[in-house]
Amino acid sequence: MSKDSRNKIVDLHQAGKTESAIGKQLGVKKSTVGAILRKWKTYKTTNNLHRSVAPRKISPRGVKMITRTVSKNPRTTRGDLVNDLQRAGTKVTKATISNTLRRQGLKSCSARRVPLLKPVHNKKSRLQYAKSHVDKPQKFWDSVLLCGAGDRPKSLARRPINLYR
Repeated sequence: MSKDSRNKIVDLHQAGKTESAIGKQLGVKKSTVGAILRKWKTYKTTNNLHRSVAPRKISPRGVKMITRTVSKNPRTTRGDLVNDLQRAGTKVTKATISNTLRRQGLKSCSARRVPLLKPVHNKKSRLQYAKSHVDKPQKFWDSVLLCGAGDRPKSLARRPINLYR
């Protein structure tokens, strides 16, 4: 409703008209007229008021720090971030961290399973193994573990990518 209409409702009320009479005259519901008058009596204004919202637990500077940390190292856990903020003097939960990252466009996802290769497992030794067992049947190769990934992929945060273009 426009500010002029709300001011008109207040003026008619001060002129001595009832809520229902004002509603009929302006084509507005009686409950709307009552709500506008209640607000006017309490705050002496017909402007839109700000909603009362709880302040953010993490400051804008803290949000930037979290985003920067996760962007540099997507394997950073929420627990690590909670500990970092606690050292800085802000007590937050893992859920707060998740919500903050999601608001920044970073979503949680599981890491792809990749081989845990050590320097010993270099290309030359793997090629040598394959050449020495080239005449083995397919059943042998089905039982060979080609990548030794961990028991569970780690969770990491990253911006969503469009895989289906």
